[in-house]
Amino acid sequence: MKKIVSNISWLIAAMVILTSCDSFLEEKPKTFLTPAFYFQNENQVVAAVNGLYTFVGQIFNGDVEVNSQTLMFMEYLSGYGIRPRGASTQDLAQAFGMNVADNNIYVQRLWETAYKAIENCNSVIEGIESMADGIISENRKNELLGEVYFLRANNYFNLVRLWGSVPLKLTSTTDLSQVQIELTPIEGVYAQIESDMTKASELMKNSAWTNTSGRVTKGTVQSMLAKLYLTMAGFPLQKGNAYYQKAYETAKAVYQSGVFRLFNTYAELRTVENSGEHIWQIQRQADNAGSPVHNCMLPFPAPEKAISANSAMGGGLAPTQLFYNSYPADDKRKQEKAFFYTECEAQDGSGMVALGAPFIYKFWDAGAASTGKSGQNYPLLRYADVLLMMAEAKAQVDGGTTGDTDAVNAYFAVRSRALPSETKPSSITVNDVLKERFLEMCFEGQTWYDLLRTRKALHVNTGQIVNMLGYQTPGHVSAFKEADLLFPYPVREQRLNPNLKR
Repeated sequence: MKKIVSNISWLIAAMVILTSCDSFLEEKPKTFLTPAFYFQNENQVVAAVNGLYTFVGQIFNGDVEVNSQTLMFMEYLSGYGIRPRGASTQDLAQAFGMNVADNNIYVQRLWETAYKAIENCNSVIEGIESMADGIISENRKNELLGEVYFLRANNYFNLVRLWGSVPLKLTSTTDLSQVQIELTPIEGVYAQIESDMTKASELMKNSAWTNTSGRVTKGTVQSMLAKLYLTMAGFPLQKGNAYYQKAYETAKAVYQSGVFRLFNTYAELRTVENSGEHIWQIQRQADNAGSPVHNCMLPFPAPEKAISANSAMGGGLAPTQLFYNSYPADDKRKQEKAFFYTECEAQDGSGMVALGAPFIYKFWDAGAASTGKSGQNYPLLRYADVLLMMAEAKAQVDGGTTGDTDAVNAYFAVRSRALPSETKPSSITVNDVLKERFLEMCFEGQTWYDLLRTRKALHVNTGQIVNMLGYQTPGHVSAFKEADLLFPYPVREQRLNPNLKR
């Protein structure tokens, strides 16, 4: 099975019992598929869990404006990219100005999607846990339940990083009295995320580390758990070395599993799915659930000669020239058609077309270039990410610099792929690893979260790691300040739940 999205049946259309656009639950459900009615065989359980994956891909949802997907908005927050097409809506422009308002449509959309997913997760957890014995094997039940606990945790992980204190809801909604929920302090939310992630890890201990179906796997859970520990060690909780050590040990378990590998070439990032370096991806299908990413990152203004079937649809995201220049001259990631490109073959075969500036090639889809439809998956967790988490965590544990063999090897595996002429260092610093993260993980939905947890930024002029607060990234109009670190609660949600106050 290549894509989960192709296997969501009509059963899930009936099962999604949630919320309107105005809140994660505004009114009492008129119909409710109770566990006694629904969770009666394995096919129903699998269909219910499959339905939860639809929320993972909702960062691709957009508005009427070209290239207005939520994914684009999130990338603008870090300020290392630009929108060549220009931001014609206030909601998009607010990300560049770092003046995101409580009526911003993307703030509402991110909140709403997360709580819809959580509500569904709560219902499915209750349904699976209340099933009669013998309906499904214990191993299969644990595996599916582990996926659901992970997905609930992942949604709360996104919420707490973007908003801080949020309502913590762990049961399905049955009446309006359960809508106006008190805020749970940040530490309490993280404690629940850790509990859910740990439970998912325990439930999936007998599961495979990886698969090619696109489902959450043991490798997915362990990799995200390492990211959770690394985040809890940093800002805002600052739990320090105990959690850096947990992050190191958890990432090292993924490293020692031997089932993941760095691709030999960057081209494989675009052509191989659900295996190798890709630990978890958003699943796409060209005809049924396409990806907008290829089109969003096409050059703008459109080249005189078309280089893709939808050449006029580009301009959603490109690197700033200063960020592009921050790569070493001999860095393979900077070479043509690795992470970026400055020229491309014309579709009519008439030769190369100069683009006039660097654009992102990381997600180029050859199929979409010829047909106009992209079915390319989008990365959520890569093995390179895990290796860098492992190296960073150990360097933190060891006081800022480490000579630990595994940590150095993990860092150098990523670094040497980009710069094969470099000699392996005997030790690495936290800043060495952070710089590598900025260069390796760019434009994959990771950078804003890294800025939030480390409060460190890459200074594109000097190549140094500097304090985030007070630094102005090249795509922004002003320097970062404390008020920029958390989104405001969506105004529509504030009206429904008066507890949403800082």
